[in-house]
Amino acid sequence: MFATEYRENRVCGVLLSQYDPVLLDQFKLEMSYGIERFFLLTYCLACCWPGLGAKNDLRVVRQWSEMEFNYPDETYRQYAAQRRYYVRGNSVPIDVDVHHRQGTQKSRIFVTLPRFDEGRPVTLGTVDDQGRITGYPDYSWHDNQGQNCEGLTSVFRVAIDQCNRLWVMDAGKIGDTQYCPPQLLAFDLDTDRVVYRHIVNASNYIATSLFITPVVDVRGAPGDCTDTFVYVADVSGFGLLVVDVANDRSWRVTHRLMFPYPSQGTFTIEGESFDLMDGILGMALSPYRPGRDRYLYFHALASVTENVVRTKVLRNESFLHDPNAEPQSINVFPDERPNQSAAEAMDRNGIMYFGLMEPPSIWCWNSATEFSPRNFHQVAVNRETLQFASGVKVINNLKGEQELWVLTSSFQRVMTGSINTDTVNFRIHAEKIPKLLANSPCANPPKGRNPGYHANLITPNTGYQHGTLRYGAVSSL
Repeated sequence: MFATEYRENRVCGVLLSQYDPVLLDQFKLEMSYGIERFFLLTYCLACCWPGLGAKNDLRVVRQWSEMEFNYPDETYRQYAAQRRYYVRGNSVPIDVDVHHRQGTQKSRIFVTLPRFDEGRPVTLGTVDDQGRITGYPDYSWHDNQGQNCEGLTSVFRVAIDQCNRLWVMDAGKIGDTQYCPPQLLAFDLDTDRVVYRHIVNASNYIATSLFITPVVDVRGAPGDCTDTFVYVADVSGFGLLVVDVANDRSWRVTHRLMFPYPSQGTFTIEGESFDLMDGILGMALSPYRPGRDRYLYFHALASVTENVVRTKVLRNESFLHDPNAEPQSINVFPDERPNQSAAEAMDRNGIMYFGLMEPPSIWCWNSATEFSPRNFHQVAVNRETLQFASGVKVINNLKGEQELWVLTSSFQRVMTGSINTDTVNFRIHAEKIPKLLANSPCANPPKGRNPGYHANLITPNTGYQHGTLRYGAVSSL
């Protein structure tokens, strides 16, 4: 690690020493053309040049030093403290999503607070004007701590689809204990009532499974919500759960690219390091195009690569009988990110947004171009406010505009036990995407290239085919 840091700093130093500070703004303009040398210069500016690397057009919507909660009454508050359902400083928000409502009703900001261990009174809630969290759909769904499997046990991430449904993946775990079977629920956001519940069959998860990231694929014509699939990342079981909503069934898909990379299991953010061997976590779905297949982009947290698969591969019910995907049916892009990334999301134009750990920042990539650092362009960078972007969402507002919402945290301090409630640790950021991309090359793909162009080059246009998979010495028999 120290050798890598030395090499990066030495390269940065050489590059930056060549330029007069007066010319740096000119170089920033040149960087926008996507030349690899200038991506490296951008990276060096953020990492090594004092006073720079603070560009952040994202607005902070909410921020906390520690999470506070609303209870039905004082009795519930006291009971939660006595039973250690609430432990001050233990709650860590992971994901954000937003529901813009018609008329005079205020928009709702949803946050998730997974139960890594004790002390989280609510695992999914809405944020009020004072920043307090109210359990969704109400407190009774959370006041069970794993003892009522009809409620919510532990939620890492959620997703709102175009059919006004909030999809909630409940892992069913508190810490390492599987109190309840994993379950996928959908709430009608007009009534806040459950309209779908799928209990995951025991054959579709293993002892280490932790389902954390749902991505919703509504495949019908506008207004038709019946043909829906949900793809869910199993971060520590290193697989993918596919839920066929119309037929209320699910299957498991496994592939080597869903595993973590041991060489990328150490994370360093602002000088603090921790180890985390998490597999598939970040996922984004390409835009819906009538008559065309969609791509699911994904990556392991402990990795610097991005992978892609045609969704028709995942939707093949043959996985009901064998979870092993054909080795060539899922592909990895040849190039890599500079370092690890957590969540990601894609807008209607096929532009992906993702965070980087170092420097703490948000970047964009137009999927019509090659997945390569020379085609990554900076959206925002701030060493203090953009650490560990664990929640990234593209939201459609009531005017039809798209917004980027990001939840960040001092997650390294959570992992190392050094979190300090005297400083801001968690933030929700937002801005309209047209404003963020006003001068970005991400908004200008090469002419004649539709979203998914580069994925077309590396992903075979074939259906799923079963075969006998043999690894290691047995492959030669």
